[in-house]
Amino acid sequence: MEDRKQVLAKLDLFAGLGDRELTEIAKITKRHRLRAGEALFHKGDSGGDMYVIVSGLLKAFSTGPDGDDVVFRLMGAGEVTGDLAAFAEGRRSASNVALEDCELLMIQRRELLPVLRNCPEIAIRLITALATRMIRLSESLEDKSLRPVSARLAKCLLTLVDRWHEPAKGGGVRITPRISQGELGDLVGATRESVNKLTRQWSASGVIQMSDRVITIKDRAALEKLAEA
Repeated sequence: MEDRKQVLAKLDLFAGLGDRELTEIAKITKRHRLRAGEALFHKGDSGGDMYVIVSGLLKAFSTGPDGDDVVFRLMGAGEVTGDLAAFAEGRRSASNVALEDCELLMIQRRELLPVLRNCPEIAIRLITALATRMIRLSESLEDKSLRPVSARLAKCLLTLVDRWHEPAKGGGVRITPRISQGELGDLVGATRESVNKLTRQWSASGVIQMSDRVITIKDRAALEKLAEA
């Protein structure tokens, strides 16, 4: 259990919690691993388990009647998934698939609720995480309805680099998860062809660099202007 406490303490969601709160959470967690491409659960599945991502990248999406995917978000270390079904005892509202090998901590609903009653600080943090996600989803839906593809893609790249980044060789900042053009298209509600056209234009003008699913932001100021267009 001590190793799970150490893992929890490093995550933004639980950073700063006291030993008592970390112990209560650690006691009810179980390690769960996924390989890249493996599904955690599918939309419509029953189940009340919640998952905290320790490492890796997950994609939350729904598949429409036409077979096209609508991607709601990408999730990395410290984020929570499955919490809607855990709190509401409902069916899964979206499918979750690993884009990279993932390590997660699984928490069952029947074990979570007593902890939330006894540790209000944990409940507040989970509610805040859920509310933040709803705000982001609302903003994403608004963007897809009102903004052109170029602005949506630029904003998406800025969001990704702010969340997951490291200095790139030769200058600029690299988005650490490897993301394909098709996945970018899913995120912004555009075709792969549209994303390919824009990324080639932006690469030629020195705004970004994209090679083998590795995206480097070379000129952030220019990308910010594109996001405002």
